[in-house]
Amino acid sequence: MKIKIIDLLIKIAKEEAPKKIRYQSKIWNYCKDTQDYTDGTSYLIADGVDYVYKPKFLNDEVEIIEEEKEIEKIGKIYDGFTDSYYDTCLETTIKKVDEIIDVVNKLKKELEKE
Repeated sequence: MKIKIIDLLIKIAKEEAPKKIRYQSKIWNYCKDTQDYTDGTSYLIADGVDYVYKPKFLNDEVEIIEEEKEIEKIGKIYDGFTDSYYDTCLETTIKKVDEIIDVVNKLKKELEKE
């Protein structure tokens, strides 16, 4: 989803700022302490807003990067069909797939920390 920087400022003021955005091919992370976005070397709002010389900056668009959601386990949506051999095989397979989903979700969380 894309929004203008002026709308992003409103979200910051309402304390509804998205955690990550993309602007000018860079990923910017929101810092609550400074109420600004940083790419690790500079700040988006503080360094970018120059109301006298660059009022167009406020109309630039940023892309909100949605938070990664965990992969839902199959076992949560499966409630069994019959008491057949196939149902037993399917349940075993679902349990194995759910174990793999747990590992993938754990790896995703570890990558986000880095």
